[in-house]
Amino acid sequence: MPVVDALYRRAMKLTNNPDDAQDLVQDTFERGFKAFDSFQEGTNFAAWMTTIERNAYFNQYAKAKRRPQRANDSTGEYDDWDIYSASEHSSEELKSAEQEYLDAYAPEEIMAALAKLSPERRQVFIDAAIDGKSYQQVADEQGVKIGTVMSRLNRARTQLKRELANYAKERGYATAGKDSA
Repeated sequence: MPVVDALYRRAMKLTNNPDDAQDLVQDTFERGFKAFDSFQEGTNFAAWMTTIERNAYFNQYAKAKRRPQRANDSTGEYDDWDIYSASEHSSEELKSAEQEYLDAYAPEEIMAALAKLSPERRQVFIDAAIDGKSYQQVADEQGVKIGTVMSRLNRARTQLKRELANYAKERGYATAGKDSA
C-alpha cells in the first residue's frame, strides 16, 4: 500500500526510530479511521493522511521528545544534580514541533526559501501546495476570500521559483534552456 510506505518513510525521518515510526503510523491510521467522516471524497487521500500524521507527531511525539526524563525511574524522584542541570536550560533553545517537522523533511535551501516568504504566503503555500487542502478550505481556515488564497499562493510559488532556481538546476529539476528568473 503506497500510502503506508510514504507515511512510514516520513515517520522514520521524524522519529529516527523504527519502533516509534511504526507507532506513529499506527496512531495516524487510528486517527484517520476515527475522523474518516471528515474526509472529502475526490480530495487527495495521501495528503489528508499526511496531515493527520504530522498533527499526531506534533501532538504526541514532539512533546514527548521535549519532556524531561526521570533519572531514577523506579522511584520517580530527581536528585540535586538533575535540578541543577535542568536550571541551566531554557525553553528558548527548544524548536517547535512544526520546525522539527520541516527540518526533517526539507533541505536547508528549501527551508531558507520558505523562511523568506511572508507568514501569510508561507501558510497558504503549506496548506494548499503541501497539505493538499482546497482553496476554499484554506480560505475558510484563514478567514479570507478564495481570491486572496489564490493570489497569495501564486505569489508564493513565483517567489519560491525565483529563490530555488539554482537549487533546481543543480539537482536536474529545471531544464537548462528555460530561464527560471
